[in-house]
Amino acid sequence: MQTQIYEEIVKLQSRGILTIPKKMREGLFDEAGIVRMKRLGRKLIIEPVKTLSYVVRSYTDREVQEFFDLDDQETKKLKTKGLI
Repeated sequence: MQTQIYEEIVKLQSRGILTIPKKMREGLFDEAGIVRMKRLGRKLIIEPVKTLSYVVRSYTDREVQEFFDLDDQETKKLKTKGLI
């Protein structure tokens, strides 16, 4: 499948503000959404960021290791019972 390229020239306003044309925003960005911006050489890449409506917990390295250890133990038990 070939990607369609849409191009438009916009004016950079004071303080670096620019408006992404509606035709480019539609179906890609949510109103009042969050975007990730990257500079790649002389190009600026703007990508939509999907956020969750709830808080996601972060785990410590120790907790992650405990999960892996428990998974190893459970896997061994299931193998001895012939379930996996």
